[in-house]
Amino acid sequence: YAASRGEYLNGRVIAAYLGYEFIDAAEVIKFDENGNFLSEETNQVLADRLSKVERAVIPGFYGARPDGTIQTFSRGGSDVTGSIVARATHADMYENWTDVSGFLVTDPRLIENPETIDVITYRELRELSYMGASVLQEEAIFPVREANIPIQIKNTNSPSDVGTVIRETADGDVSEHLITGIAGRKDFTAIHIKKAHMSNEVGVISRALHIVERYGVSVEHIPTGVDSFGIVVNAADVRDTIYSIIADIRHEIEPDDITMVDRLAL
Repeated sequence: YAASRGEYLNGRVIAAYLGYEFIDAAEVIKFDENGNFLSEETNQVLADRLSKVERAVIPGFYGARPDGTIQTFSRGGSDVTGSIVARATHADMYENWTDVSGFLVTDPRLIENPETIDVITYRELRELSYMGASVLQEEAIFPVREANIPIQIKNTNSPSDVGTVIRETADGDVSEHLITGIAGRKDFTAIHIKKAHMSNEVGVISRALHIVERYGVSVEHIPTGVDSFGIVVNAADVRDTIYSIIADIRHEIEPDDITMVDRLAL
């Protein structure tokens, strides 16, 4: 409840300043008794409420459980709320105003003055966000994606900037970039396995992946060759188990050679 009051009070102030109707998110953003967001119920309640209002201010970040207890979204709640409202109103566009002028083609901390991406697809956005390009909270995509509503990222401090439009598909225009953007993350470990004539033996990679799975480790990437393949994992996930995994692979798959490469970036 306390965490949500900043959004609530700001919403009150902005609604009064603009002369718009204030709608408390606790009345229209629905969670179940366990704190799980109720997408369809919320969409129905919001659509009904907003059909009677021409202009409204709705604070982001929170909603309420059936007993009225305030429930907050885990991360990026205001982005998510905006997306939910856009879906309920069948908006032509969801404008998300933030402190950057859209998605950049690469990390500005590494590359000086990178260009802004004009148009990006939802799939490309998911890939770049997963690899660290954190402009928009990932959960904010899903409500508008279901309704095929594009998102436009705009900069509050520089409103004339075009920003980035996020939509389901690219135009297919010849001027579109073949590569949309480049992002990366550090601290990966690779297990590199060589086995002659591996391509003629069914199930080698599968057996290696099952070994990794036994240790509860998620695989990030699997580069393969004719007689070799790699298993790339988060270094933190295998800090205590990497040598046990290698020993099991050596015992069960009997490779010609197995090596570990640490401190990789993807």
